[in-house]
Amino acid sequence: MSAISGLGAGTNTTNDSTIAKNGTTGAEGLSTMFLELLVAQISHQNPLDPMDGTQYVSQLAEFANVESLQSLKIDSGKNLALQSSQQALQATALIGTQVDVAAETIVLEQAGQVKGALNLGVEADSIELRLYNAEGKLMQQQTLPYSGIGTLRFAFDEQAAGGYYVQADAYINGQPKPLTTLLSGEVERVSVGSNKDDIILQVNGLGNHALLDTNQLAFGSNS
Repeated sequence: MSAISGLGAGTNTTNDSTIAKNGTTGAEGLSTMFLELLVAQISHQNPLDPMDGTQYVSQLAEFANVESLQSLKIDSGKNLALQSSQQALQATALIGTQVDVAAETIVLEQAGQVKGALNLGVEADSIELRLYNAEGKLMQQQTLPYSGIGTLRFAFDEQAAGGYYVQADAYINGQPKPLTTLLSGEVERVSVGSNKDDIILQVNGLGNHALLDTNQLAFGSNS
């Protein structure tokens, strides 16, 4: 049964805006601090040698810069928290969908197809795929028609429940070059950590994979 865990953790952020003991925000705390320092400075200045008014103006300008930077930091933190929450919600929407992840092995809980994709970065004469069972027996071999640089999808015939692994080679000038295989599986569960980089997808038969490592959605049927 599909489930979601740790969703609330994605929005648990530290309130960086609080810098004063009375709970005021950073900007308000800085304003209070500046006024207190200014009053103390005026109260304790030498009446025979008072400070030049331009010094107060200069201090006020410096304070305004610090206050602006503090406000920008607070706003940036809020935006990052909002983005993390939105990404977590988007990740939970993947439950029940097919995704491609970089993997060579898969465990079928019941009879079904082993399918996925290859990303080709260079032109090749041909692509050869081999499917082995857990004992190392060759179950099926395919030579795929080459269609140029890009994504090439594949699907083996239905296999019995059990473990399998896939190997793929691109033949270039008669020489085989190993390819990274992307296998397809259904997202069963989403776990959300303390930030957007901690979103983990539990993919049926393929284990746990970070959302950022998910190659793409496995749209439609393989051809």
